[in-house]
Amino acid sequence: MATFTILEPMSTGDVIDRAVRLYRRNFTPLVSIVALPTLIGWIVSMMFWYGYTSLLASASGQRSFPLSAIWMLALGGMGYPVWGFLLLLTVSGLTRVVGDHVMLGERITFRGCISAVRRRFGAITLMGLLSMALVLAAYIVVSIVLVVLILVVGLLVGVIAAARLPQWIATTAVVITVIVAVAFFILLILVVAARVAFLPQSVMIEGESAGSALGRAMRLGKGNWYRVGAIVLFTYFVSLSLQSALMMPVVIGLYLSGALTAEFFFSPLWSILYTSFRDVSNLLSFPISIVSFTLLYFDSRVRKEAYDVDLLAREINPGFYWQPPAQPSVLGFQMPVQFSGAREYVQTSPLGLAGYRPVTSTASGEQPDQSPGSAEEPSEKFEVAENLAGEHAATCKACGATLMPNARFCMTCGSEV
Repeated sequence: MATFTILEPMSTGDVIDRAVRLYRRNFTPLVSIVALPTLIGWIVSMMFWYGYTSLLASASGQRSFPLSAIWMLALGGMGYPVWGFLLLLTVSGLTRVVGDHVMLGERITFRGCISAVRRRFGAITLMGLLSMALVLAAYIVVSIVLVVLILVVGLLVGVIAAARLPQWIATTAVVITVIVAVAFFILLILVVAARVAFLPQSVMIEGESAGSALGRAMRLGKGNWYRVGAIVLFTYFVSLSLQSALMMPVVIGLYLSGALTAEFFFSPLWSILYTSFRDVSNLLSFPISIVSFTLLYFDSRVRKEAYDVDLLAREINPGFYWQPPAQPSVLGFQMPVQFSGAREYVQTSPLGLAGYRPVTSTASGEQPDQSPGSAEEPSEKFEVAENLAGEHAATCKACGATLMPNARFCMTCGSEV
């Protein structure tokens, strides 16, 4: 890792903006990694929907079902689990190479993605099985909640109708009730999705097992429902815009030629066109969501675990793990840790990684000795600090704590020396 790495908390807009910039700089490798599962998904979708529309057309025409359509529908249905597992492998590998690129400066390559997947193939497989169980459980819970919401909304609408209110009041009340119910349902889905959004990052970047990664993802994802929703919404509109831009000339041509009829939308040709344009737009937009969730993962660690302070302490003094001192509480609320020294750095990377400007001269104007042989062992530094405690020991101007020899920051309050 680069010396004096700095991470910084980011807003949701910063996460998306830096994800787009990283995507633009690494467009070719990111798209090449996602191309394989997209191609498999396109083939599977083509087979399934071609068989489905052919059977639908045969049923509407009172004809016998063609055997080829039945085979296409069956093969497409069996191909969806294969495509889903391949997509999970791609997401996991892409998460790791993006994390290595952000934190270590390594290049994003297709070979690196394959290597990352090969090293953690067993954990990814277990994560997939665990994800299937979670999706099934979430589907049952969300379905129950949806049924309850429908019953409650129906009851409220019946009560409003029976109250014989003026028409505009009844209509407004019904609309507000429906909007609140839909908003609550979407909120529930986002809360559940945020708790598992960092599951690939926990497995691939931290090396956790599938079971441990679930608990880890739930802790990091807590409270991030609105940020997850913003990333999903942004990616959806990017994909929808690309799909509309690609389909518009074709739709206009079909309309001018007179082929755009009601029967055309139920034909296999429309399924082929729609599936093709949809998968192309997903190919171009899907990497943005993966990069965004990886950046959001690092941001959550910075906000909840002071990951930036931990990295800085490890790089300046390897083996030292800094813990912030307990702050006095006021009226039962814990006061946040404040840093009095401002650290100067230049924004140079997607995650706020930047170069810390080290001290270049001492108080007397002499250059400090940076040769490898002059470095003291950590134990010797602590002994020197203890022997010099008093009149000859340097102290922090912010908190008055004794500083280690040649220290660049105070290990008590974090202020720059």
